[in-house]
Amino acid sequence: MFRFTTRDVWVGSQVRRFQIVDHPGATAIWAEDDGKVLMVEQYRPAARRYMLELPGGTVEIGEEPMDTALREFEGETGYRARGLKPVGHIYPSPGYTTEVMYLFKAEGLDPGEQNLDPGEDLKIRWVGLEELHTMVKNGEIHDAKTLVAYYKCLGDGGC
Repeated sequence: MFRFTTRDVWVGSQVRRFQIVDHPGATAIWAEDDGKVLMVEQYRPAARRYMLELPGGTVEIGEEPMDTALREFEGETGYRARGLKPVGHIYPSPGYTTEVMYLFKAEGLDPGEQNLDPGEDLKIRWVGLEELHTMVKNGEIHDAKTLVAYYKCLGDGGC
């Protein structure tokens, strides 16, 4: 899925060599209903901890990010979004990877059943906005995409 490349780039007056992780991109979905946000809790081996975050996933080669978001949202949460509104995109770690994270807001939710990928073990959790505010304020949310979407969707004008 990931490919490692080396790039020589002119920086200032000299060529510098960079090791880059090529990444196909990923998505995250903000779904809010009745004053609650739909989140997932899962163990993240690289961080060595359980994390509460927005659902989403990796874009498959040739797939449009919106299609990825719809597929991953339904698979991880069991909910089907009737529509998605693009909220923007971010570069989670531009110092070493080409990954672009596409953020969406789900519009209209229909309940269904989770369809997790092999090896996925996650729990869905509806978090009230007040609880989420407290968690962000107290530094309990560590996932970058979740924090960015939180500020984009609850900041001036919302998403």
